Amino acid sequence: MATQQPVAAEKHAKGRRKWMITVVAIVAVILVSSYLLTEYLPVSPPAAPSTPNVVIWNGVGCAGTQNCGFVPNVRTVANGTTVTWTNNGGMIHTITTCDASHSVPQCPAMDASGLDSLDANVGAGSSYSHTFNKPGDYFYYCSPHPWMQAEIIVQGPGSGY
Repeated sequence: MATQQPVAAEKHAKGRRKWMITVVAIVAVILVSSYLLTEYLPVSPPAAPSTPNVVIWNGVGCAGTQNCGFVPNVRTVANGTTVTWTNNGGMIHTITTCDASHSVPQCPAMDASGLDSLDANVGAGSSYSHTFNKPGDYFYYCSPHPWMQAEIIVQGPGSGY
């Protein structure tokens, strides 16, 4: 019987060591992940470009649609203006209008029906351009990230815009 107790105690100690190694490994993974997220993903939007262009970024901790992925989130341009979206984020995003062909739950309040329909994939480091030839409010979003929403207001003569 005396030999069974040291064997049981040894098994208990090995199990405890495995448990401690597992906990240390999990903590290390959490710390490294947190560091990488804070180091490589911006926590605030970049500055808006001065030209009629839009920057796409990976918003971290977005609490609403304001500047959550598109900067600026509202851009006013004259009819005939070409707008270029540049994806500075690390993943693919889309420029998708809220219209009869594309919709997310937020779109009914923001309807771009009757205007140019946009649905473009913009890869990381890539750009997409569109020339607006019809005055109106173009509400758009990112399909994989529907909380990313923005608007292009195209002004034209006699259009009320």
